[in-house]
Amino acid sequence: MRSLWIGPPGALREIPDTATDYDRSVSLGVQEFASLAGGVTTTRLATPPRRMSLSWSALLPEHARWLDALARRAYGPGPLAVLDPATDNLLEAGQSLGRTPRRISLASWGTLAERYDGVLTVTDTRDNSSQLYYLPPYWTGWPVLPGVPVSFTTDLTRNGGARAVLDFWDGNGTFVQSFGPVAPVLTVLPPPGAVFVLPKVWLPALTTPTPVGGALLRLGDADAVEPIPVGDGFPAMTITGYADRPRLPYRDLSLNLVEVRRAAS
Repeated sequence: MRSLWIGPPGALREIPDTATDYDRSVSLGVQEFASLAGGVTTTRLATPPRRMSLSWSALLPEHARWLDALARRAYGPGPLAVLDPATDNLLEAGQSLGRTPRRISLASWGTLAERYDGVLTVTDTRDNSSQLYYLPPYWTGWPVLPGVPVSFTTDLTRNGGARAVLDFWDGNGTFVQSFGPVAPVLTVLPPPGAVFVLPKVWLPALTTPTPVGGALLRLGDADAVEPIPVGDGFPAMTITGYADRPRLPYRDLSLNLVEVRRAAS
């Protein structure tokens, strides 16, 4: 995916026009405190929010109208799904590495534990029973695009005998269809009515602590990805700044966005 996609889940639109200004910096929230003796301590946000600034020159009218409507909340107050064209992995960073902060859960038999170095391990699992779930930060799952395949793979499915599954849900949180379990890579087209996808892994019987390892969720093919890239996420974002400078029939337009996590903006 090399274009920006933006909109409410289930209604994302592609903005193929290349932005003249494109900044996807993370706000780290680091604060410094200096003592009288000269020592410096710092604090920082545990999960820094993603920020994005985009500007276009001579944007086509149909794309400008869509962005204008989103900025003015014509489609509701909730946050927007934003697919960043630089994103290689839609999972959160910790999920993609199999590390804390934990957004992975274990269902049924077994133990999911954290090692001293932050690595997550699983043990005492049962074949065809134990499942690892990758939990989204905001919605029911990760937003999908109609007609665009979704791929999911993990170190456990490629090297550890586990099998990948993709569950699809509609916009109301109703289950639509499941695909898998297969290994090592699962790639499927979203079924009709699907708005979100939720990846999970069926585990084999593991009798010793086994690292969860890396995981990759992306729109498109994932067969040749090695090593698995650190996740960028698929953030829910709200528009905090907007400027529209018409140069008819085109428009110069800019947006500022920030990630939200717990409540609709």
